[in-house]
Order: sequence, then structure tokens, then C-alpha cells
Amino acid sequence: MRIAFPSGMNGQIIVTMEKAKIAEKNGLAAQFASFQYGPPMMEALAAGSIDAVVTSLMPVTSYASKLPGDVKVVAMLGHSSHSLLVAKDGGVTTSEGLAGRKLGVSFGSDSHLDALVWIKERNLGDKVELVNIAPPELATALANKSVDAIVVRQPQVLRLQQQLDARVIHTWPFRFVSIVKTKFIASRPDAFAKYLDSLRDSLAFIAENHDRTAAWFGEYLRVDPAIIKAVSKGDSNYTAAKLSDIDISLTASARALIEKWAEDAYALKMIRSRVDTSRLFQ
Repeated sequence: MRIAFPSGMNGQIIVTMEKAKIAEKNGLAAQFASFQYGPPMMEALAAGSIDAVVTSLMPVTSYASKLPGDVKVVAMLGHSSHSLLVAKDGGVTTSEGLAGRKLGVSFGSDSHLDALVWIKERNLGDKVELVNIAPPELATALANKSVDAIVVRQPQVLRLQQQLDARVIHTWPFRFVSIVKTKFIASRPDAFAKYLDSLRDSLAFIAENHDRTAAWFGEYLRVDPAIIKAVSKGDSNYTAAKLSDIDISLTASARALIEKWAEDAYALKMIRSRVDTSRLFQ
């Protein structure tokens, strides 16, 4: 099975699976591929060069709107977070203070949709100028004041709080999911079952080995392991006492959350076609 992951905090799950040889222990012959950004990873998935991906909701939504039925969401894997940050001396202290300001966000990302929904709920839609900024450039944009605020993921949030004394205005969960090619599930049900076991075992291994897994993932991200540990604490899976405490299944509430996400993405014109969620879940 060919498994891919991006450079976000969700990548810790697959890095752990590889480093701890968890797939191997479950009898799954796995190959692992890392991607700096989501779009190239999803292109590889569409091309059939990978079978499974650990990712987040927006890449799944975009993919499913273009290739309905090609993949199934098979697991919910916890979450990290992303936050709306402002500079310490930028004069913004509340959401209302963003009126007439520039907000830097990476278009097409999970944080983009969360920001759009949040702005709409606060009637700021025609008062805030969104500026498209690539993820690696968000911190610089806030530091040099080319924008007044940014929406950025962990661990960058913590680093900016420490380095610039940046202030958090709002925080959203950055949810992790896994998708698998529908054809793979049908043709290799044995390998698919071992993959689900390996995902669950990887989360349990992280919960039991904070120092070791933070060191592994910190080396991959080139980030201090202490930061990895600090930003992982908000995920309930991180403090699971035993394997049975970890539930990666697609519950009714999880399905409803994904369905609402897909509808919001369509309503706010982040995708051109509605997602057929009846074909999305395993």
C-alpha cells in the first residue's frame, strides 16, 4: 500500500507509523511518501501513484467535487488547530477591529474556508480584504506588516506567539482524516483493514511515547520537539490511556460535520460542484 502525507501536524501519524514499523507489525507492506503541500499530493492520488492519504477536510472536499466516487473517507484522526493572529502592536484586539484591514490567508486551504465562514457570521464580508499568501510566507507578511492579520496553522502559531508576541483573535480545529482509493478498498480489503489497524496503533503509540514521536516528527519538520509536544496537547488522542480510547470511525456526527463543510465550501464558491457525500463515506 502506498501512503502519502503532507507537512502539517497530521503528518506525525504517518511518520510514527513508518519509524515505529507499525504497518510492518500489522502485516502491511507499506511505502510512504511525503509532500510539502496538499495539491501535488492530491494530484498523485488522482494519477493512481498512491493509494491512501492522511490529510484534512479541504483537500478531500476539493478532490471529491472533481472526482466523485474516486475515494472514500475512511477515518477521523483527531485534530490540531489554526488561528487568526494579529501583531502585538497592530491595533487590532477584537474581530470587529478587522474592519478595513487586510487578512492574509492561503487560498484553497482549510483555514481559508474557516475564515470565510467566520467573517460571514460576523458580518465582516465586505469590510475585510483577504490577501492570498502562500503558507511559508504568512509569518513574514505579519512581521513586515504587509497585512494586519493572518490565519496560520500550528506549530507556526506557537512560534509566532513566542517570537513576535503575536495575539490570537480566534482558533479553529484543524481536523485530520484519511482517504483511500475506492478501487483499492474493493480489490484489497485485507490490506485496507490492516491500514485502519495501523492508523489506530500509530495514534496509540504517539499517546504512549510523546518524547520519541515528537523527536521523530520534529526532525522531519525541522522544529524543536518541545513545540511538537506543546501543540499536540489539544488533541484528545494525544492523552489516550489505551488503544480502546481511540476511535477513528466515521460516526454520525463526523459525517454531519464533513457534509456541512462540503456545503459551506460550495456556498462560498471554494468548489464549483457540490460534493456527492452519499459516495464519500466507507
